[in-house]
Amino acid sequence: MPSQEPLYLIATIRPRPDRLEEAERELRALMAGTHAEPGCIFMELVESPDDPTTWIMLEKFRSRQAWDEHMCTDHVTRGNAALADLLREPTHLAFFTERPAP
Repeated sequence: MPSQEPLYLIATIRPRPDRLEEAERELRALMAGTHAEPGCIFMELVESPDDPTTWIMLEKFRSRQAWDEHMCTDHVTRGNAALADLLREPTHLAFFTERPAP
């Protein structure tokens, strides 16, 4: 049985400096669709004050299953395809779960 604990995700996104506006448009469209998903608790795009071409997407989903379903949606499939030429490198994903209280 898949885990039903919340899943946290940090996605490091490095858009091409000459394509920042296009990359942000695609990400904002992807976020709008994701915010409407029942499994999404939050998804926020932030940037480093020291490097405005390094963006972080902070995400929380109700479960790993909710995130897996998210990855199969049309807006994610389309958004990831559109982003492929707009990024300097593939997005790095780091997954986390809540640390249990002692």
